[in-house]
Amino acid sequence: METNLRKDGWRVTRLMILGLALAVASGLGFEVQRKASAQQQQLPSPSDLSRTFINVAKQVKPAVVNIDVVEKTKRASIRMPEGFPQIPGFPGFEGLPRRQRGTGSGVIISADGYILTNNHVAAEAEQINVKLADGREFKAKRVGTDPDTDLAVIKIEAANLPVAHLADSDKLEQGEWVIALGSPFGLAQTMTAGIVSATGRDLGGSAGQFTNYIQTDASINPGNSGGPLVNMEGEVVGINTLIFSQSGTSSGVGFAIPSSLATKVYAQLVKSGRVTRGYLGVRLQPVSPALANSVGFDGTEGAIVSDFAKEDSPAAKAGLRSGDVIVEFDGKPVKNPKQLTEYVADSAVGKIAQLKYVRDGRVQTAAVHLGERPAQTGVAEPEEKGEGEDSGKLGVSTSNVTPEIARQLKLKVATGVVIQSVQPDSPAADAGLQAGDVIHRINRLPITNRQDLVRAMASLKGVQEIGMQIEREGQLSFVSLSME
Repeated sequence: METNLRKDGWRVTRLMILGLALAVASGLGFEVQRKASAQQQQLPSPSDLSRTFINVAKQVKPAVVNIDVVEKTKRASIRMPEGFPQIPGFPGFEGLPRRQRGTGSGVIISADGYILTNNHVAAEAEQINVKLADGREFKAKRVGTDPDTDLAVIKIEAANLPVAHLADSDKLEQGEWVIALGSPFGLAQTMTAGIVSATGRDLGGSAGQFTNYIQTDASINPGNSGGPLVNMEGEVVGINTLIFSQSGTSSGVGFAIPSSLATKVYAQLVKSGRVTRGYLGVRLQPVSPALANSVGFDGTEGAIVSDFAKEDSPAAKAGLRSGDVIVEFDGKPVKNPKQLTEYVADSAVGKIAQLKYVRDGRVQTAAVHLGERPAQTGVAEPEEKGEGEDSGKLGVSTSNVTPEIARQLKLKVATGVVIQSVQPDSPAADAGLQAGDVIHRINRLPITNRQDLVRAMASLKGVQEIGMQIEREGQLSFVSLSME
C-alpha cells in the first residue's frame, strides 16, 4: 500500500511540475507578444515619417538662402583626384569667363546676418546677392574665405533673421536620415532626402587635406553648393560641396563638409577674415613594412618624415631628420600622415608642440615651435660617367654622385648614386624609379657610392621587399621595391 501511495505522490508531483511549466511558458509567450505589440505600436507610420520631414523642412528652410553672384575673373576648379568628385556650384566646371553669373546656396547661422557657404561660390564674386526664403533680397559682403576647406562666410545687414543651428557632426552615424537643402539649378528652397552613406570619407588630393567628408545619397546638384545637410532634429551637420559624377549632376554620391570643421573655420573667418593653421614643414609618407624596415622602425602606424619643406622649417629646427617616424603629437597617437596633418593644422600658430618619434629603433622626443602653414599656390639630367653597369636585381644602371652632379641636381645630400637608366619590367621600374633619381639608402644601409650599393644588395640577397630612400628634384622620399 505504501508503494501505491508513493506512486500516486509522484504522479501528483509530475502533474504539478507540468502544470507549472505550462503556466510559465504561457506567461512568457504572452510577454513576448506584449513586447512585440508594443514595439509595433512604437514604430512610426508612413504619415508620421512624412510629418517628421515636413517639420524639419519648416524648421530649417527659412534659414536657407539662394546666392546669385557675378564673377569678374575666370576661376579654376578645385583640384580633385582625376575622374572623381565634381563641384556642384556652377555650370561649366572648367572655369568661368568675365562677369559670368552663377548660383549657389548658403545657410544663415547667426542672427546678425552671417551666412556660411562654399569658397567656390563666393571667393571670386564681384557682386553677391542673397535671397531669403521669405522673399527679401540683400546685397552681401564677403567676410572671409578658406580655399583649403572650400568654406566661406558672407554677411547681410538685416533684421528678424531665421537661424540654423550647427550640430556636432562627430556624433553622426552611418545610416542616419539626412536632408539636403539648397538651390539646385537655381530652383530655390529645394529639399532632397537620403541617408548618411559614410562618415570620415578621405577623398585625397588637396580637397581632402583637412577634411574627412560626410558622404550621402541625398541628391546634390549644381547650385546646392553651400547649402546645409540637415539631420532629423533639424540641425546642420554639413555643408554640401561636392558630387561624384561623370555627367555633372547627381549620381547618388555627394559629399558635405562636416559641421564640426565648419564651426572652427567659421569662427576664424568671422574673427579675422582668414584661417591660420599650424605648420611643421615636413613631407610625410605612410608606414609600410619595407619602409619601416629601412628606417629601423618596429611598428605599423605613424608618419615617416621623408623630407622638409625648407631647411629652416619648424621640424628641422627641432632636430628631426629624414627617416624619423612620428608616432605621437601632443600626447595623441599618430596613425598616418593625414591624421598628423590634421592635428598640426588644428593647432595654433606659435604653439610649442611635443613630438614623439622613432629614429633607428629608439624613441625620442622634441619640442617644436609651430609655424604658420603657407597659403596654397600651384632637372638637369646627370652626366654619363661611364660607370653604367647594371646594379644586380634592381634593374638600374648607376654612377657615383660627383660635386658637379650634386650642383646640377641641387641635391640636399651630396653623396650617393645617381640612376642613369632603368630597365623595363624591373623592380626599379615597377617602383617608379627613373633616370636622375639619387639613391641615398637601402633599408638601414647608407649608400654613398656604387660600392655601397653593390654591398647592400649582396647583403640583402633573398629579401623579397626592400625600402629605399631617394632624392628627386631636391626632395627626399622613400619607396619600396618588390624583389620577387
